Amino acid sequence: MQSYRLLLLPFFILVVSFTILYPNFADRTLKVVVREDVYSLPEAEQKTVVGGLFERWENDYGKSSGWTIEPKGTLPPKENPFYTVKGRFITSAKINQISQENQSLVNEGKNKLEPTWIEDMIRGGKSLSIKLGLDLQGGMRVVLKGDFEDYTAKLRDLYAKEIAELNLTLNNPLAKPEEKEKAQNRLSEIESSFDLSPMRKIVELEKAKMIIDNRLTTQNLTEPQVRIQKEQDAIEVSLPGVSNSAAILEILQNTETVEYRLEEPNSFTYKKIISDSESRLMDLGQREKTDIFLFQELVKNKAGKKAQDEFLAGLEKKYNIPKDYKVYAMWARGNSAKSTLLPRSFVVLERKIALSGNDMTNAQPSYNSNSYGWMVSFTLTPNGAEKFFDLTSENRGRNLAIVWGDKVISNPVINDPIAGGRAEISGSFSEQEAIRLANVISEGALPIPLSVLEMRFIGPTLGIESIEVGVKAVAIGFFLVMVYMILYYRLGGLIADLSLLVNIIILAALLTLMDFTLTLPGIAGIILTAGMAVDANVIIYERIREEIEEGRALSIAVTRGFENAFWTIMDANVTTLIAGILMIRLGNGPIKGFAITLCWGIVTTLFTSLFLSRLFMELTVNRFGVHHLNLRPFFFGKKEGKHV
Repeated sequence: MQSYRLLLLPFFILVVSFTILYPNFADRTLKVVVREDVYSLPEAEQKTVVGGLFERWENDYGKSSGWTIEPKGTLPPKENPFYTVKGRFITSAKINQISQENQSLVNEGKNKLEPTWIEDMIRGGKSLSIKLGLDLQGGMRVVLKGDFEDYTAKLRDLYAKEIAELNLTLNNPLAKPEEKEKAQNRLSEIESSFDLSPMRKIVELEKAKMIIDNRLTTQNLTEPQVRIQKEQDAIEVSLPGVSNSAAILEILQNTETVEYRLEEPNSFTYKKIISDSESRLMDLGQREKTDIFLFQELVKNKAGKKAQDEFLAGLEKKYNIPKDYKVYAMWARGNSAKSTLLPRSFVVLERKIALSGNDMTNAQPSYNSNSYGWMVSFTLTPNGAEKFFDLTSENRGRNLAIVWGDKVISNPVINDPIAGGRAEISGSFSEQEAIRLANVISEGALPIPLSVLEMRFIGPTLGIESIEVGVKAVAIGFFLVMVYMILYYRLGGLIADLSLLVNIIILAALLTLMDFTLTLPGIAGIILTAGMAVDANVIIYERIREEIEEGRALSIAVTRGFENAFWTIMDANVTTLIAGILMIRLGNGPIKGFAITLCWGIVTTLFTSLFLSRLFMELTVNRFGVHHLNLRPFFFGKKEGKHV
């Protein structure tokens, strides 16, 4: 280890580390894209929305950041419809804040932080900036618990038709024994799917996690974190920098599905019973006592899904609806296209699902110029196209209801078989509702309903304070440690400080490269890493001092000091590493963040303490002509080793 050539390795690692960290300190360019419809607004409205952006810019966005924005105070030209923001430390929190506080002006889906040349070269344009967690930049954290009872009920509806057919086979005296055996095996297989084991719950939570990830991606949110909490059958979602928390929460919880269900046969026996009862009350001038009025009041008073489901279940009992059928509300608007979407009547549908949302894909909203309304066209999967053709072939003349969530939005008559694998849904849709429905079909509905188990909001001011406190803690801790090492070990302390700086630089580069999100516990892990790195140097220097005091030559004392300290340092760090790995495997959230920085800090500490410090020390003694090495503090007198 006495060759200059060995310096090439740490030099190369440092160059790579600085290269990875460069985007965190470079001047960045952010393109804030303007919505197309802003250019068609009256001039007065344009001034209002643009004025709102620049008022916030003066009071918040650009007040202390030193960023520049062009063009300033006006709307950019239509051929280049974006503002160009330049400056350092453009964080995801600020990008989210600018997008969400100026939604009438900014097209948040097209905003883009231009990659640096380093990011283009290393990650193909993907960000290499250090990500900050919820506690450092503010935002929302919500824990959503899965409702597996409701999921099981939905699953029974999905298999209702097949279960009925299998039971017919089992009860058919003319069926062959092998047919009955096959039907019994399939029935047992379906029944086993209703038994939700812990592993099965994890599988369903993973599906929900994937859909939530997709939904957050479409919201143009940077750095969302979605984790499964196995012990609570829940999903934890952390959204740093989010300001429109209520809207995002609604998107997360949305469990709407799209289904096709057949209406009762054309005699409409049960529907007629309900409508006759309603008509009698209307004739008596008691509209407020009708079931549809009472249900509308529930909706207007924002009663939850549970209350609405209980009301509809009560109607099934009141009118003696058979268990194979279910009462739904038909939703529509009034005479005006802008009137409120409300339940207008009741329909009775088969409980079994004829076609589920899993059979549909690639949905697109479009405007229907003939009906002056919005509709959604979609493609059926190969299996779905076959089922849809069979369904429409076998049920000509019957109504096929389209159910969105719990709302019947359309109830067309099947006139002819539908083949080709394409279909469309038309109803009383606004543009936003058509977009939502298309997203549900394309992205998939959540397989399980989710309820809020815990919710926490952290303001951006508190986040900024956390960053300042964390940075101060790291800076003060480093400064005190470095000063102490120099005062106590003099030249040896300076070498230890250099190794410590290299250690932190390499650690920061590693965490950046693995897309780690830095939190306050993560900062604590970095501070602990610094302490452990210095502790390793202390052990080494004490061993060297012992060798010096026994009268050995300085070069021999250095070599033996590192050799004698090697296994002590290795054993101490490996045992800590084992504990850290267990925390990563078993912990979540803050515990996991702390453990990750701790474990990678141990790896970098072993490299810098056992290799880099030794390299620096041996070069100092053998190459730079240092003949005396004093490893005692200034206030303990002089005891130095001589080079022979």
